[in-house]
Amino acid sequence: MPSLISCLVAGLAVVDRAAAAKYSLSKTYDSSNFLTEFHFRETGTIPERQDDNWSWVKYQNVNDAQEKGLVSVKDNKVYLGVDFKTTLENNEKGPRRDTLRVQSKWSFKEGLVITRFWHMPKPVCGAWPAYWTLGEDWPNNGEIDMYEGWNLHKVNKPALHVAPEARIGQCLLDRSAQAEIVSENCDNKFEDRVRAWAGQGCQVEEVNDGIWGSPDGGIQALEWTKDTIKLYTWPIGKAPDNIDSKNPDTSAWGTPSVQLSSPRCDTSRAFGNQTILFTLPFCGEPVGNTQFWTQLPADSKSGKTCKEITGADTCVKYVAENPKEFEEFYFGINDPVV
Repeated sequence: MPSLISCLVAGLAVVDRAAAAKYSLSKTYDSSNFLTEFHFRETGTIPERQDDNWSWVKYQNVNDAQEKGLVSVKDNKVYLGVDFKTTLENNEKGPRRDTLRVQSKWSFKEGLVITRFWHMPKPVCGAWPAYWTLGEDWPNNGEIDMYEGWNLHKVNKPALHVAPEARIGQCLLDRSAQAEIVSENCDNKFEDRVRAWAGQGCQVEEVNDGIWGSPDGGIQALEWTKDTIKLYTWPIGKAPDNIDSKNPDTSAWGTPSVQLSSPRCDTSRAFGNQTILFTLPFCGEPVGNTQFWTQLPADSKSGKTCKEITGADTCVKYVAENPKEFEEFYFGINDPVV
């Protein structure tokens, strides 16, 4: 019987370089406590701003989210979605589209987080789904983006953000992991004007993960020890058998898609306590800016821009006037019985 619910955080029981890490359950989120264990934020981390990235959003508190159908708990499953019914005016100042920024009240440092999804947000021009963790005093305590992308991207693009090298030392991704590296340096201020811009952090493309935008969902696991941070991603039916164990042994999980570890990074210094977030924003920076909307391919690789595909001159215009396009833009989180 699975030992995790919608999200499991397991405390580290044994860790050393010569032996596999073994874990035991220390925290669960399920349909009975999800609505009380998470804050439904109405702003970003900066209270005076609706969103940290200037997204075109109106984040809802838990009561309004329930009343409007943006969040629901039914049949042991959690639904986190957006308003896909209201046609709005094309106005940068709003009113803006109702959506969610959900953040755990509990924080953790080191351990194992396993999350099972029954539905991933559909890729749509103007949309920017993310499942991630965040430390206080960003970026000085780090950020781990486990599921992220925007517009019509075809793959998951995880990223990590850390404080400047002068503060914590250099942090570079391990090249032994599976995913294709887009930018290697995790310093949030690093840029080389070829593969990395300031604010990008270290980023990869999970070209083989098979869960990006999947209507069937998938499974992700974040393993964090004093020496390393690893991210695993599996389509439904492809996760290791022992993932359902009460004491999962990660040594049998194979090569992670993302890895950050000593000596290329002092992860214990770069990452402080993290909270868990699910966010469903629209537009903002960089998703809705002129370059991304009118000049760059919507799928980040080839093909047409979002302006060409949608016929809308701006991201805000498209999001405001086409609510039905976002009906499948939601996270579905499983709740197995413990």
